[in-house]
Amino acid sequence: MKKSILLKSILPIFGVITLFSVTGCRDKDPGWIKLNTSLNWHGVEIVMGDTVFDNQYRPVRPEKLYCYISDISLRDLDGEWINTSSISRLDFTVSTASALGEINCDVLKKHHEFDAIKFGLGVPSEMNQGVDPASYPNSHPLSVSGSAGMRWDMDNSYFFVKHEGKLAAETGGVIEIPFALHPATDALYREITFELSQNIIIHSEEIEEVFLELDLGSAIEGTFGDIDLSEVGHSMGEVPIAIMFVDNITDAWTLK
Repeated sequence: MKKSILLKSILPIFGVITLFSVTGCRDKDPGWIKLNTSLNWHGVEIVMGDTVFDNQYRPVRPEKLYCYISDISLRDLDGEWINTSSISRLDFTVSTASALGEINCDVLKKHHEFDAIKFGLGVPSEMNQGVDPASYPNSHPLSVSGSAGMRWDMDNSYFFVKHEGKLAAETGGVIEIPFALHPATDALYREITFELSQNIIIHSEEIEEVFLELDLGSAIEGTFGDIDLSEVGHSMGEVPIAIMFVDNITDAWTLK
């Protein structure tokens, strides 16, 4: 998926903020790429707990949104993708959710200028099943404490996205109908790619921040169809609603 982009930063044309910058590799320190994502509902900024409206003008209250972002990768000028092999759990109960990818210093000696970025929405298949979360340290996003409700014990795997809330049955009604979208199977893993209008350069001990927006409204009512949240109930696996949701949400990310 390719997007037209407008990036905002202290260097507006680049859309990237350099927090720390040195030349060369000092003590083999890596460089980092950091993705910061804010939320909106059909273009209007929101936070969890706000009341919004669906296309039937029914009030909707999004209450929880978590997702895994994995394998943040950057494409160098020779067309080679550099995979940070990252995994982050984004928590949208705070104002901005962030994911971090680390690039080895030795890699940066050969690959430091990039013209595209991509990442996975979900947990890669090799990490998703048959792994004991107790084997990870507590700080790891797939650990018992790190996954924090994102582990689906029935299938020994992880939810890729966890979106829950309530809505009213009609305009002006009481917000009381619950919905839960929990896509969790490997077939629902998606990849998101952005072409950059201006290249970014990463050096050792340097953090480059990229700012994105996720349109939660377009994840529900989007490119691949409209989801009637009053009929969702609990949607987890490869069912039509779960497929539509992950396809919509994949297309709902933009670079600021």
